[in-house]
Amino acid sequence: MSDLPLFSVCQSSTGSRTFEQDVAVFVRTGVKAVEVLEAKMSEDPDRARAQLATLADAGLKITSVQTRVQTPLPNVMTGGAEPRDPDERMACFRRSIDFFAQACPGEPLTFVSPGGAAVDSNYCEAHRVARRCYRELADFAADRGVSVCVEPLAAVFMNQFGFMCTLDEGMAVVHDVDRPSFGLALDVYHVWREHRLAERIEKIGDRLFAVHVCDWPKTEPRCRDDRALPGDGLIDLPPIFAAIERSGYRGAYCLEIFSDESLPDSLWSMDPAEMIERGRRGFAEAWRARG
Repeated sequence: MSDLPLFSVCQSSTGSRTFEQDVAVFVRTGVKAVEVLEAKMSEDPDRARAQLATLADAGLKITSVQTRVQTPLPNVMTGGAEPRDPDERMACFRRSIDFFAQACPGEPLTFVSPGGAAVDSNYCEAHRVARRCYRELADFAADRGVSVCVEPLAAVFMNQFGFMCTLDEGMAVVHDVDRPSFGLALDVYHVWREHRLAERIEKIGDRLFAVHVCDWPKTEPRCRDDRALPGDGLIDLPPIFAAIERSGYRGAYCLEIFSDESLPDSLWSMDPAEMIERGRRGFAEAWRARG
């Protein structure tokens, strides 16, 4: 598969398996890159550094990171476990950036952020707060040689994980923040139904910092976390990949799977090695069909 771009796997794809179990299956399947979930790491800094060292020892490149607190606005699905104040949340985000920058010196890490939920559905205030917080966070990240990217989510997740549900909204934030260290994360699951998608992806240009790959179930999702592996769903992936390539993006394509173990065919209940192999094969077939 030497003709393929770098294929990465987000640790969400393995469900409740531990950081150490993830590393073992990534090595077993020949995965070369990973998107790290800080939530799977120890809260003890020394132990967390040792966990990151196991990635390096295994030859695994960190392509991107999802921090414990990754949004300026509250994530309503965390059950109130995180601070609600945007400045407190960004202080947590900065501590995570500092930790990874120090633990992985010289690595051009990208930190993914979906924005969070608009408090009391005040979207005007959410946009204002996000621009202020992301501008400050982008400067902080640039000083440490890393970057941050905002990820617009599909409308079905509106005001749960994020308050932006279109590429245009995401790019408006990117343009207003106006920092070289701040860009866009594109997840095919969230944008595939958008009008004139390929044309608009191409225009993102060098502001595209990360790409997430999966598929939308053919019979529609049965719950919030019901996704399909690339090629098993409704998304026409080849023209999307072609547009991403034409945008100039040359980074990793990260398999990001969510599922629910209560589903009879849950991807999280599969053997993780089989799930990764199928995901990689589906991605490869779509990439080679991009025309």
